[in-house]
This record gives sequence, C-alpha cells and structure tokens, in this order.
Amino acid sequence: MASKDTRGSMAKKLPRPSNENRKVHIEVESWRWETASTRFTWKHWLGLAILVAIAIFLAFGFLVIAGVVLVVAIIINIVLFLLKKLS
Repeated sequence: MASKDTRGSMAKKLPRPSNENRKVHIEVESWRWETASTRFTWKHWLGLAILVAIAIFLAFGFLVIAGVVLVVAIIINIVLFLLKKLS
C-alpha cells in the first residue's frame, strides 16, 4: 500500500501557542479622532440658518416674479380686449 501524504489540505493544523502573559504597551493620545461628534456646534447652526434664509429668499423671490408676470399678463389681456372691442 502507498502511504498517504498528511501534509495536504486534510491535515489538521496545530493550534498556535498562547501568549497570554505577553505585555502590550498602548498609548492613546486622544479619542477625539476615533469617535464622531454628534453634537451640533455653532457652525452647524450657522450653516442651517444660512440655508433656510436662502430657501426663504428664493421662495419669496419666485413668488414676487410670478406675481409681477401675472399682473403684466392681466394688463396685457385687458389692453388687448379693449383694442378688440374698439376696432
């Protein structure tokens, strides 16, 4: 009989020796870089206020433009109606 090779994929690997008594030296300078800040700062509030102000100005600006266009359209329609009736 031929002997089987036990070094292949079927061979069990031996567990690594544990080094539970190994000393590890870790220095943590600051946790600030590791965790994200969830509090709103004054910069967040300022940015939010600017965005809301721009949104309000744009909304009212478009309303004003639409109002002016509507008034001009009404005046043009009245003038054209009067010209049609007089001719």
